[in-house]
Amino acid sequence: MKPQAEAPVDSIATDVTWKREGPALVRMLEAQLEGHRRLRACLEREHDAIRTANIDDLGAACRETQEITGVLSDVEQQRLALVHAMSRRAGRPEGETLGLEAIASECEPTVAEALRETAKVLREEVQAARKESSVIATTASALSRHMAGIMQTVHGALSRVGVYERK
Repeated sequence: MKPQAEAPVDSIATDVTWKREGPALVRMLEAQLEGHRRLRACLEREHDAIRTANIDDLGAACRETQEITGVLSDVEQQRLALVHAMSRRAGRPEGETLGLEAIASECEPTVAEALRETAKVLREEVQAARKESSVIATTASALSRHMAGIMQTVHGALSRVGVYERK
C-alpha cells in the first residue's frame, strides 16, 4: 500500500519557532533511539538470563527494562506534545498532526536530514527491539512449560504410595 502524501503545511508560524522546535524534535528522536538501544541490550541480557536460568540476572534485567521503558514513555509523551503544538501552529485541526515529512519540509536542510535519518534508524531499532521481545516471550513460555513439566513429574513421584511412608 502506497503511503498517502500529506497535505502541505498551511501557514507555518515563524521561522524562529521552527528553528527551535525542529532541533528539539531531533533531540527527542535521538533520546528515543538511545533508549531503544539500551532497551535492546537489556532484552538481550534478559534472554541470556532465561537461557541460563539465572534468576538474579533476570530480575535485574527486568527492573532495568521497566526503568528504560518508563523513560521512553516520558520522552514519547514530550515528542507527541511537541508535534501536536507544531501541528496546531501550522493550522491543523485538533486531532490531526503533521507527519515527519511535513515537519522536515519546513525545517532547515540540515535539521530536516537529521530528522529523516534519525527517524529511519529509530524505526529500525524499534523493530529490532520488538523482535527481541517476541523471542524472549517465546523463550520464557517454553521455560515455563518445561518447569511445569518438571514439577508435575516430581509431584507425581512423591505422591506415589510408599515414597515417604514410615517403615
